Amino acid sequence: MGLFLAGAQVQGMGFETTGICPEFSSTITTAGAPTSFQQPLPAPATAPDTVPPVTPLLPPEVLQVTGDSIIAPDSLSPAPKFSGSTAQYLMSPDSLTAPVDYAANDSMWVDFDTEEIHLYGNASVNYQTISLNANHIVLNYGTNIVDAGPLPDSLGRPAGFPEFSDGGQSFDAKSMRYNFKTRKGIVYGTTTTQDDIYVRGDKSKFVSGAITVNDTTKADVIYTEGAIFTTCSAEHPHFGIRTRKAKIVPNRLAVIGPSNLEIMGVPTPLWLPFGFFPLKSGRSTGLLFPSDYQYSEDLGGYGLQGVGWFFPLGEHVNLELTADYYLKGTFSLQTNVRYVRRYKYSGSFNMSYKNLRRESNLEVTREKGITLNWSHRQDQRAHPTFTFGGNINFQTNLVDQRFQNDYQTASQNTIRSSMNINKTFPKLKSTLTAGLNHSQNNQSRIITVNFPDAAFTTQTIYPLRNLPGKTTAWYKKLSLRYKSALRSEFEAPDSSFFQQPTLENGEYGFRHEASSGLSFNVLKYFNISPNVGVSEVYYGKTREYFLDGDITLDTIVDPLTGEVLIDTTSLGSITSELSPGLASYRTFTAGVTLGTQVFGKVKFKGKGLFGLQGLRHVMKPSITFGYAPDYTTGSDYISDTPYFIEEGSIDRLSNDPENLLSPFADQIFGQPTESEQRLGINYSISNLFQAKVWNKKDSISENVDLLQNISVSGSYDFTKETLKWSEISVGGSTRFFKGVTSLNVRGTFDPYITQYNEETGQFSRANTFNASEGRFPVSLTRLTSTVSTNITVAKIRELFQGAEEEFVTDVQEERRKRREEEKTLFEETDLLSLFEKFSIRHTFNFNFEREFDEEVPDVDDRGKVRFNQVANSIELRGALQLTNNWSVNIGQIGYSFTDKSITYPYLSFVRDLHCWEMRFSWAPQRNTYQFSIAVKPGTLDFINIPSNQNRYDGGRLQL
Repeated sequence: MGLFLAGAQVQGMGFETTGICPEFSSTITTAGAPTSFQQPLPAPATAPDTVPPVTPLLPPEVLQVTGDSIIAPDSLSPAPKFSGSTAQYLMSPDSLTAPVDYAANDSMWVDFDTEEIHLYGNASVNYQTISLNANHIVLNYGTNIVDAGPLPDSLGRPAGFPEFSDGGQSFDAKSMRYNFKTRKGIVYGTTTTQDDIYVRGDKSKFVSGAITVNDTTKADVIYTEGAIFTTCSAEHPHFGIRTRKAKIVPNRLAVIGPSNLEIMGVPTPLWLPFGFFPLKSGRSTGLLFPSDYQYSEDLGGYGLQGVGWFFPLGEHVNLELTADYYLKGTFSLQTNVRYVRRYKYSGSFNMSYKNLRRESNLEVTREKGITLNWSHRQDQRAHPTFTFGGNINFQTNLVDQRFQNDYQTASQNTIRSSMNINKTFPKLKSTLTAGLNHSQNNQSRIITVNFPDAAFTTQTIYPLRNLPGKTTAWYKKLSLRYKSALRSEFEAPDSSFFQQPTLENGEYGFRHEASSGLSFNVLKYFNISPNVGVSEVYYGKTREYFLDGDITLDTIVDPLTGEVLIDTTSLGSITSELSPGLASYRTFTAGVTLGTQVFGKVKFKGKGLFGLQGLRHVMKPSITFGYAPDYTTGSDYISDTPYFIEEGSIDRLSNDPENLLSPFADQIFGQPTESEQRLGINYSISNLFQAKVWNKKDSISENVDLLQNISVSGSYDFTKETLKWSEISVGGSTRFFKGVTSLNVRGTFDPYITQYNEETGQFSRANTFNASEGRFPVSLTRLTSTVSTNITVAKIRELFQGAEEEFVTDVQEERRKRREEEKTLFEETDLLSLFEKFSIRHTFNFNFEREFDEEVPDVDDRGKVRFNQVANSIELRGALQLTNNWSVNIGQIGYSFTDKSITYPYLSFVRDLHCWEMRFSWAPQRNTYQFSIAVKPGTLDFINIPSNQNRYDGGRLQL
């Protein structure tokens, strides 16, 4: 006997039936009805089993689900129309200790004979921390057992599958039965998600709160048959580890028995006798499975890469220790530390040691190398006046270039590092910077480290600005500035850098300088700026010069007397070394600069000629009168070390007094200027050419730069007896096609002729003007030009379609939008759409240089200007998204027209296989490739099938 209600609210498990069925006016209470069922796996000792065998709520054919036929309950559905609770009824002594709340959206059916409540449509049952949701739930208030399952939707497909949660632990199922009293249940087709792992079981038994975690927390235990562990989210996983028996503690651990790898439902020969899967959310200590399996004939046969252990060190630091190992002895060790503290700092530290064992012609050799990388960034909100950060990149034996094949690493000639502390003193208006700087040349294998490297700089100070008088008074514009630097430098080849001689050969220096200037207007249009500067340099070592003792003797025989004479033609070469000893030198400069601006305009009437409305020329001439004292005769008043010494004092056979050597040469801050007293003029003229163009589209006038920064500069020295005019330097740059193409030109012109000097045997400048020989007043010495074009396919489309360039006001927001666009697949509307992310770069570098006939020199030879092509190459980079799952990446490929060769091609492609990924990369010039079919990054990404060839096996290692 039962009662079906629809369209009305029902309160409680018992209710008043006046006017419907008077004999059922009593209160109904629940009572336990103990039963039992056979447990599939041994269970922990708890209350006796009380769950009878599960009877599915739907026929088996309905429960067969394929594809995407599962329709989850709508979380945004309206409030349930039917709900109830056992809180208002009397309970028997063996009843539940807390009320059970239930609700349904569609309808509710109460069967008083069987003591069952049937809930339909987005139904839910809640008991303490337990929550159950499904489209059909049957609650037996007599036995405390609940059954849940789906219902057919309008197309006859099952929908609204059970969702069970207990505290923070949850799983999905096709159908299930649960006993609230014993807290045990049986589940068919369960799916449990722990982080990125899906655990799918055919039949499972679970016990709520079976394991005590601590004083306040208990964990559930799930015993399952025929389970598969996978990171694939498909209903029928593409791969997984299939096991017959498993014990799962949600959010903590899974223990499995004999199991094997299954791919596309097909078992593989790869078996495991047992296994442990950590399911704990967040950070936990655990094993890192190998990231790759390799075979290298040259490095030692079969090998594993990336096997190790993960350690969480406190709340803010993660540590990974991994290793690569080959059977014949090649190995490497890696340390990876990552740390972050919100609103404070973040960074990473990586260090690796590689020991390669190579066997060739029965001879065994070992190559060792170290790589160290440290990156640290301080949050801007951490401290307003103090910052610390930078990056350290260091390696020995060219480890990265040997093993990494991407274009950026393979073509990197110099490795640089910089880690600095910056402290600002607002009251002193100054800044202190200290840290470490490092550079490493991959061609010469020379390492240079500057540590400590500190600098103290003040802002421009106006000491007279607060004096009485007008704010525009000239004396209030007097400025002062002070700078100082302390630097140590250590330099050695990477093979011997960490040895004692490197420390002994280190250089140390200190420099400080002060400058003062003033600026004021005269005659309304001219600006005069006098300035003066003093600099002082201290070194901890000075350079001593001596002969190497390689004396060259020449035997001369007198043809008349036959007398044999021995003449010394060379006393050897001059060499030098640094010797400890404090020494310093000082420099002084003074000058006055006169500058102005001249404007020239040409206007056209109306809308102009073919849209050209006018031309504008801005010229900024400047003249500087400068003075510098004679440093050739100066000496240090502390150590009495001369600034310069004549070469003849070392080598008596050298009679040229102009050949000078300095004890301060080739050190950190250089040496004094090798010149006598100077009084001269420096001149410069910079030019800017602009055009005003009518924009038809917007009906406005726009200014367009035609030639940018066209400059001419040179000098005249009053103190010289000859060659008073210097060479004239000319330079300029401009852009074409809305910034796509840039042109840079640099050249030197000489007002004097270049003539062969019979005394020196070389072509050099002569004190004769070109104009005096009837030639053009200046002659070209050298002109270098670079034309560079960098364009994307999207830019080409804009140029041809006339799309406007966007003016970016918020750079960070623009970068964020572009990153989002790159992650979003575009819709191909034409062929060019496939190449939207491609960029093309063309570089053309050439020069004109005056060359002379060195083999048959002639004093009348004035040289010929020849054209030389330095470089002419084109490069292509980009990503090609062929389909949603196929993508091709061109890291770099190009062609050098100068060398007539391809320039380092590096290609790769990726095939998305849902939960798998197929990758292939190829660097043909290095004869290397990498191919793998692997599970996507996650807990099970150690499952992969690799095949590759490294540089050693490729046989083209040329370093």
